[in-house]
Order: sequence, then structure tokens, then C-alpha cells
Amino acid sequence: MEEQNTPQTPHTKRKKARRRADFAPIRSALTTIIACVLCVAITVGVMSLMFFSRFGGVANYKMARKLMEVKEVIDQNYIGESDPTAIENGAAAAMVSALGDQWSYYMTPEEYKAYLMYSANEYAGIGVTIQPETTDGGFKIVSVTAQSPAESAGLVAGDVILAVDGTDVSGKTLSEVQQLIRAKLDKTISFSIRGEDGRTRTVSVDCTVIHTDPVSFKMLENNVGYVQINNFESGCGDSAIKAIDQLLSDGAGALVFDVRNNPGGKLSELITLLDHILPEGDLFVSVDRSGKETVTKSDNVCVKVPMSVLVNANTYSAAEFFAAALREYDWATIVGENTTGKGRSQTTLLLSDGSAVHISSNKYLTPQRVDLSEQGGLIPDQTVTPGDDPEVDQQLNAAISAVLN
Repeated sequence: MEEQNTPQTPHTKRKKARRRADFAPIRSALTTIIACVLCVAITVGVMSLMFFSRFGGVANYKMARKLMEVKEVIDQNYIGESDPTAIENGAAAAMVSALGDQWSYYMTPEEYKAYLMYSANEYAGIGVTIQPETTDGGFKIVSVTAQSPAESAGLVAGDVILAVDGTDVSGKTLSEVQQLIRAKLDKTISFSIRGEDGRTRTVSVDCTVIHTDPVSFKMLENNVGYVQINNFESGCGDSAIKAIDQLLSDGAGALVFDVRNNPGGKLSELITLLDHILPEGDLFVSVDRSGKETVTKSDNVCVKVPMSVLVNANTYSAAEFFAAALREYDWATIVGENTTGKGRSQTTLLLSDGSAVHISSNKYLTPQRVDLSEQGGLIPDQTVTPGDDPEVDQQLNAAISAVLN
């Protein structure tokens, strides 16, 4: 059977054209909506891929979502006032602390700036060392750095700080007073000072960046050179080498290195000093997460005189390694107390807001491949305790005897 077509009249054609025209805006809107949905879907997909690629995948996404949920609970339910910055810093610090590694920690932007200054053997201040004064809540000046703003302003050991720019310091901690001063970097601070004569005066002192030399040295009796190394931060290596060379030039026949209370520092400074002292051979072994070893070696130039190294329970990291390396080369005798046992190196990684994470990323071994962390620190060749008389340094006396006998 053949299909019969209905004839199209001009009137019918006009009606269909009008219907198509009426639906045109709707079709256009639907097309726009579909295009937008597709764009959003593609964008979300790309962003998700970027997030997973950048931040470690689904597990980290779930962690981030949980933290956001906790923040939402606080925002919607906590009856008191909350500080978003404090919450953010607290969360970041808690994540690093949860590693259970005492050498890894989070730093706020302000703490990171202070860390950079410390690493350069610099600090913001006026050039004094202070300690709490129990009688009236002030802070006693224990020592004044030579050629510092404090010395120029006439501050002396024994003076007591009562107020900083009008802020009473009684009841404050040592760190709080130090922060009061550091916050005034590049400004002049007004101090209320009580002198040893009991009189109170006002002193204006410039707060500036002060550089400190981590190494001090002197010649002791019997031509024994004494080198005290306070840390292994910037400048330590060259400064210690200059001290050694000067003492040897002045006739030192033996050297005592004092790294008691030394918190360690930079590997580069340690290597610089060890390379100067020790003969050719392995100096330092670093092991990364995959177990790959990187070995740093010394040349054949060395210093060959009797040596001893003073250590104690507050001898950390690079300072422990310094003592261990000298002993393993049979270059020095270790005197004092058991050390801490820090055999891990840290990397400091800057975050987007200026804060940073200081995290253990490698372990290091002595030239003879000893892990100081697993060993529990160094055991001295001669164990000597400080003694009861603060005027007599029994440990130093033992270290001197070790290089003379």
C-alpha cells in the first residue's frame, strides 16, 4: 500500500516556522546550561586530578575533608570566640607532632623567620643575656655583648629590666620578654632599668640584628689550645678553622674542643671543620628513605696534635657526630657525659603562607657506619660529671689531662 502525503499549504508552513521561532530561546538556554555543566564537570575533574596528584590521593583528600568538618563544627557550635590562625597553626603543628619524632616540628611564619636568623647565627635584640630576677619579677642582665646596642646605651651586667616600652615584665616568662624585645626590630626601645645601686632609670636602646660568633678560643696552661663551639650554624666551620690555626700558630701543642650544650646545626659546617682536621677517608654517611648511601670524604690535609672533645647530655646532632668522627679516626679522646643520640638529619620545607615544616628526612652514620640514634648516643672514653663546685670545671680539667698524658 502506498503512503499518502498530506499537502502543505502556505498557512501550515507559517505556523511551523512560528513554533520553531518560539522554541529557539529555550533551545539556546538549554544549550548554554549543558555547556556550563560540562565545563564545571571538566573543571572539577581536572582540579580533582590536580589535587590527587599534588596532595597524595584519596587518603589525603579524606583527611582534608575531615579537618574541614572539624572546623565547621567549631564555627557552628563553639560558644566562645575562636582564632582561625591559631586553629590553623595548631592543626598543622599537631599533624607533625603526631609523627612521634622529637626532631620534626612545625613553625609559624614568625617562628620560621626567627629560625632563619638563628641558623645564620643572628638574632633580633639589643645584645644582652637575661634571666628571671625572683625578688621583684624583673629580668636580670647576666651579660652584655661587646659592641652591641646595649653596651653603647650603658647597660651592664647586674642591671634589672623592669619594663619594656612601658609594659611591666613582672609575671612574664623569659620567652615572652624576649619576644617583646624582638618585636621591636629596627626600632628604639625604652627600658625601665634598676641598677645595682637600687636606683631606677630609663634607657633607650636600638633593637637590631646582632651577629654572634659561635666559636671562641684561648690558650690554656701548658700550651693547650681550647676551642669552644656553641653550635654548627652558619660560619662555624671557617671560624673554628681560624681558631685552630691561630692557636697552632701561637704554639699550641694540643687541642681541647668543647661541644657541651651544643645543639648541632648545618651539615656543611660540620664537614668543613672535619675535612680540615681529619686525614683522607670517609667523613659522613647519609642514608635516604630508599636506603641509598651518600658518602662525603676528606682530603689528605689534616691537623695532627693530641686532641680531646668535651661532651654532655646536651650535646646534640652535628656536635655528637664531630666527637664520634674524631674518635673513630683515633684522633681524639671523648670526655664528659653520655650524649643525646640524634642520628637524623632534617629538611626545612617552606609552605605557601610563610610557615614551614622541619622534618626528619635522612639518617646519618659515623665514618664506621654507626647509627647514633640506635646506639643511644656516645659513651665517653672518660666519664666525668660536672662536680659540686661551680668554680672548678672538672670535665675541662679531665680533658686537659687527656691530651697531656
